[in-house]
Amino acid sequence: MLQLPPPLLDCGQVSCPPWSASRAVGLGCGTAVLNGVVGGGGGCIRPDRNTRTNVQKLTWRNSPWIKGYSHLESKVSSMTITDVSPTVAMKRVILLYENQQYREAANFINRLHRSTFKSILDDLPVDMFVEAMPQSLPVLEALYAKVFLSDGLNFPLRLLRPESVVMQMAKLFSHREIFESVLLNGQDAVILSCKKLIKVIVLSEPRLKKQMINRKRALEKAVEGMGQHGLVGTSDKTLMNLHEALKVEFERAIHQYKIAVQKLDELCLTPKQLVTRSLSYGPAPTKASHQRQLSLRQDEIQERLIKNKSLLNVIEPTLTDHSLELLLKILRKRVEIDKDIIFQFTQLKKEVKDVNPEGVVAPILMKFSKGCSRVLDLMKELGDDLDDDASSSDISGYHSDSDSAIANGSLQSRGCRRYNLMYRSGKFL
Repeated sequence: MLQLPPPLLDCGQVSCPPWSASRAVGLGCGTAVLNGVVGGGGGCIRPDRNTRTNVQKLTWRNSPWIKGYSHLESKVSSMTITDVSPTVAMKRVILLYENQQYREAANFINRLHRSTFKSILDDLPVDMFVEAMPQSLPVLEALYAKVFLSDGLNFPLRLLRPESVVMQMAKLFSHREIFESVLLNGQDAVILSCKKLIKVIVLSEPRLKKQMINRKRALEKAVEGMGQHGLVGTSDKTLMNLHEALKVEFERAIHQYKIAVQKLDELCLTPKQLVTRSLSYGPAPTKASHQRQLSLRQDEIQERLIKNKSLLNVIEPTLTDHSLELLLKILRKRVEIDKDIIFQFTQLKKEVKDVNPEGVVAPILMKFSKGCSRVLDLMKELGDDLDDDASSSDISGYHSDSDSAIANGSLQSRGCRRYNLMYRSGKFL
């Protein structure tokens, strides 16, 4: 049976109580509940907050404590993006890179699906990423990790220019102020990223380790070779420039040859006018015939012996003195050294864009040699054993002010060192 609601109360007669959540007072403007029907009408109800859950009580604001939930963002960023086309993915990576949002670009690359990543890998501006190091290290780290962990897809690591990356690291660590600032903080982000890249590169391309060792040795050899152009000794126990020494030795050799020719004329061993003989024309060689040689007397044989011995005494010093030969060897070696120096400097200009072509060569080669040594040290820290010969040698004291570079230099032959020491001590062969 339907019950009619109670009649409306006149607000002038009954005053409405204030907001209340107390069940004893009531839930509105009424004062009682009659037969399950809320008494009163038109009143406002305030819900009871004591029964609300903790989630409903949370108030989200931009406060520092919200950063405690950053691990949620990492979980979201680890999700794989499957609905992004290769074109959109490429544009997204380049846009983030151009806006210098390197971390965001790295996170986006990590979330790409393998098929999408493989489609855009060939078109990524890897060279631009390499030149932007160390700012672009997060992007390169994401690319190398993606390629290294892509089992079954056969991604070639050469697409990521590992040689250029390693050389760019050498350039980065060749700057002393940058390397010292990094050493002050062993957990520096640059060092950590470089270690990760080096680990992937060494595991994927072991040949690059040996290539880096050879490159360091070549740079050191080129720097050492620049000190091999000092003064050399001559037969008159003096030190002078190589070109002047060659001129002196040639003039001395010419003088000895002239003496030998003059001696031949004095001994009448040759006629004034040379006579050409052959089987078909010319006078018969009666004096040189076999029968004539068998008919010589003792005094004739003795006279021939005296003439030949006198001539030998004149010619022998010219032929047995190897000073000119050794100088020619030094000249040949210096040509090879200069060719190697030019080659190494040209390679650096190609690989590192900011190398000054008009700069002094030796400091540039030394700086990059130090950078290569520091990269090799990082490889050694990662547990990759290197050859004992790969240890850095001290090339800071290179010189070119004396012939000691020829006497003690490792690039010169044994004969060159013997020649130099021989003339410095005044001993001649």
